[in-house]
Amino acid sequence: MKPIYLVLFFICLICIGTSAQNMPGEHRVPTFRLMESPRSVAVENYSQRSPETEVDFAGTALMPKAHGTAKVASARGGYKVQVHLEGLGPAPQLDPAYLTYVLWAIPLNHKSPQNMGELVLEGDETSLTSFTNFATFAMIVTAEPYFAVKQPSAMLVLHNVLRRPADDPNVLRADLLPLQMDSKTPLDIYEARNAVRIARRAGAERYAAESFHKALQLLQQAESIFAHKHGQDIPDVKQKAREATEAAEDARAVATERGQESKPSKSADAQ
Repeated sequence: MKPIYLVLFFICLICIGTSAQNMPGEHRVPTFRLMESPRSVAVENYSQRSPETEVDFAGTALMPKAHGTAKVASARGGYKVQVHLEGLGPAPQLDPAYLTYVLWAIPLNHKSPQNMGELVLEGDETSLTSFTNFATFAMIVTAEPYFAVKQPSAMLVLHNVLRRPADDPNVLRADLLPLQMDSKTPLDIYEARNAVRIARRAGAERYAAESFHKALQLLQQAESIFAHKHGQDIPDVKQKAREATEAAEDARAVATERGQESKPSKSADAQ
């Protein structure tokens, strides 16, 4: 069963009222404005997963170095959740009004989020074992003024990321080491490099060789112009790089489709 994706905008709506109450002073910038644009977080139905499911956590713009893992295991009447997080700084660094972190289980209907417990830091790490009666839920971590809050604040620092199969066509990611960027190289070239390596990972060299070769040629042309650049050549660099990105994306899309078609169907396997 594929996970359901729940837009976190509702969390911001829940939090606007509470965060406004916690903002001393008339000129404080509302904390919810520090949030990223509305994003999605995976909501999993754990009753349809294996007895123990591993989940990753990723940091938001408020705490980009934060990360972690969780194990969700079926237990009598619900699910046991074991969380370990790293890369967290003290909550007051975000805002002096916020003193600690809380783990939340957010049910599919958005109502009655469960406070699963306080995350007490030891250095930049924290662990927590908790329990929920929810079968379908998302997990987030927020900074809070105290541990016993009933609703999550707008200070969202981590959210769960479900582990997807490597060949899932619905997930598009480089799944490689981050590109090492510098201020002199145009962003268009980095995007083209990333598009090419994502296409290669998707099997474009095999399933969409012509489009992939075109993308490689365009990228090489962009790199060559940039290596011998003169001020008037920068527009040509960007144009070639953007054409390379578009060609690589075309190759990736074709490769993904053809790669799925080449796999034996379940009905064929059953015969």
